[in-house]
Amino acid sequence: MTLLSWVRIVGDVWLVGTHPQWPTSASADPLVIEVEGTRYPDMPPIREYFDEVWTDWQAAQADDPADAGVFVLPLAPDRFHKDNTSGGSPYGMVLPDGCVDGLFHAETTMPFVSYLNWVFRHGGFPWPSGDDRQWRLRRALRKDLLPL
Repeated sequence: MTLLSWVRIVGDVWLVGTHPQWPTSASADPLVIEVEGTRYPDMPPIREYFDEVWTDWQAAQADDPADAGVFVLPLAPDRFHKDNTSGGSPYGMVLPDGCVDGLFHAETTMPFVSYLNWVFRHGGFPWPSGDDRQWRLRRALRKDLLPL
């Protein structure tokens, strides 16, 4: 329900990029939540991609359940891919999940609202980037953000 509410109220978010005063901001794991596919309006519906990923997971689950693990609906590249470096698996929601606040799988797995609050406490950029300018900019970005 929290992911559906996010989509209805907020929609897709893509904070990856650079800031003129913080050129290493992409290495700070900027917030990305892509469910609607608005970044690629000319591409086939994102639902087709999700269906394909789900079908692939079901096949892997049938072959070797232990190796397939849990299904994670991909919603964001991991922090390394956001910085144009080869990395790990994408971040996303663990499915199926009958809870109101589903589990978001990133560097660790936590409830989706907890993940969002953690990211908001850091102005949308939760990891250190190795640039001393980041602290001033993150403080300004989070100044008026309220917890969910």
